[in-house]
Amino acid sequence: MAHAIRAQDLVDKLKSLYPNYSYPESLTEGVEDDKLSSDKLLRLLGWSYRPLEETLVDSIECYRKMGILN
Repeated sequence: MAHAIRAQDLVDKLKSLYPNYSYPESLTEGVEDDKLSSDKLLRLLGWSYRPLEETLVDSIECYRKMGILN
């Protein structure tokens, strides 16, 4: 299933995984609107979701290897 997460919850999760980075002091949450989803098509193609924490860790590690994050 797709991950829906508030911006503050995402920052809190990242802080717990990577406490040495700097994060915004405050955030403004967006308004939830109806969103289009390609979920059904992706599942038909054999694609599946990964756990949110795994996705975040893989992304941060990739950014570090690319030199985007120090």
